[in-house]
Amino acid sequence: MNQKHDFGGGPVAAHRHVNPDGSPGGWVAETASVAATATVAARAKVYDRAKVSGNAKISDNALVYGNAKVF
Repeated sequence: MNQKHDFGGGPVAAHRHVNPDGSPGGWVAETASVAATATVAARAKVYDRAKVSGNAKISDNALVYGNAKVF
């Protein structure tokens, strides 16, 4: 999919995360990574070079970015 999302600095390649329970998650930039086992709330965003791993849960409208690592 050639989707794009604007995280604040103009549109970049991104996709919606699919949570472990099958529900739609928030936006994830293609430069970031989120494990399939992690949950990202529908309004949350993960971008830049951030990494979310394990069973981490990103809630509400949280922003995970830069070189952040959440696990």
